[in-house]
Amino acid sequence: MAFGTTSAGTITKEQTLLSIRRLPVAAATTLTKGQVLEIDANGNAITALVAQTVKKNHFVALETVANAGAAGALTVPVAVAGHFVTVVAGAAILPGANVVCSAAVAGRVITMAGANTADQIVGIYWGKEGGTIAKAAGAPYLESFTDNADFPPVAAAAGDVIEVQLVD
Repeated sequence: MAFGTTSAGTITKEQTLLSIRRLPVAAATTLTKGQVLEIDANGNAITALVAQTVKKNHFVALETVANAGAAGALTVPVAVAGHFVTVVAGAAILPGANVVCSAAVAGRVITMAGANTADQIVGIYWGKEGGTIAKAAGAPYLESFTDNADFPPVAAAAGDVIEVQLVD
């Protein structure tokens, strides 16, 4: 059996009563699977800005969509509030922390800081994806996880794929 990690933009806990949604994509915009999204002034999905806008709902792209045409010519499937979904951390994050849009890399999340307000929260960080597997050098060549991923919640580092519970 092969081991593979879950990519960003994957719903990790399926809620049968909570469906995904589709949003129109802004003109000449590419949205990447796993990016945090928000709605622009025209009602179209864009990658969440590093400006950390307030009073915006946040979503996570479940597919990569490249809209080379007019606004709304294509739609993107998204995870909505209540979903547990994977995204990419923009910095170190401790388990249970509220996360907001990254101030450095669009579409990623960071820990909520003193300058952030409650209406900027994207979700709650619960754990990171992955797990580094070490294989013993001698028989019986046992394999073991070496970084606590998928087990006890641990701090995430920049670039880690993490599980976030999206909130309103």
